[in-house]
Amino acid sequence: MAAFVMNGSRELPQVATQPLFLNFTDVKEEDLRRMSEAESKATVKSLLKGCMKIDQDEGPHTEILLDMHYHNYAFCKSKNFSAMQTSTLLSMMKYVLEESIRKRFVLDDAFSEFRDLLLKHSVEHPPVSVGIFSYDDLKAVSEYVHNTFFRHYKLYTYVYMTHCDLKVTADSIDHGMSMNPGRPLHLLLHHEVEERDQPELNFLRPPVDPEDEEKKAKEELIKSKVEEGMQKLTEFYKQKEKEQDEWFQAALEGK
Repeated sequence: MAAFVMNGSRELPQVATQPLFLNFTDVKEEDLRRMSEAESKATVKSLLKGCMKIDQDEGPHTEILLDMHYHNYAFCKSKNFSAMQTSTLLSMMKYVLEESIRKRFVLDDAFSEFRDLLLKHSVEHPPVSVGIFSYDDLKAVSEYVHNTFFRHYKLYTYVYMTHCDLKVTADSIDHGMSMNPGRPLHLLLHHEVEERDQPELNFLRPPVDPEDEEKKAKEELIKSKVEEGMQKLTEFYKQKEKEQDEWFQAALEGK
């Protein structure tokens, strides 16, 4: 798995090889036992910081990352997930975030990465997948991640992706060559335009809150992707259940 390291004002994931399955990759059974015995949220977050190899100074970036891992852990506790399920989900979300940052995923790509990982750990079909999560677990995890990680995906990408600020300055107009301005041209009737057709005159139109529009568009995109993913997973599970029923029936009949 990757680990977050400092790079200027941002934390970037180091490239590492992903294991075939993520159960007990970052968080071991002994780690989870110590978390369950912890007497405070701060202790749990400290244990998670070590498990997730968050090697950076205290600050907003660290707190955001630790809060994500802690809430993922708390969700697993609320669902009475086993140690294997809890470890797997924690590593899944760590991997999805780091891959999203490293590859600069848009929301659609990040959701596809999450969906593929979840399916890979939800169907017992060695060697390509393992049945760690049941179908009900899968639905609960999908809904939880939709309402938390993907709802705040823009925040994570802004905080952890590097940004390049371009600063442009102009030399003094007293230096260099200057050109004499030409005579103004006479405007003809066909030069007139409708103000509503000019983007420079958008201030004449009723104001629109870009944050509200962006939020609505993002929520609709997430909702449609979650529904699409759940539909595909449902169809996949139905097919697997049918194959298992046929196999059991054949076994009973001695075929």
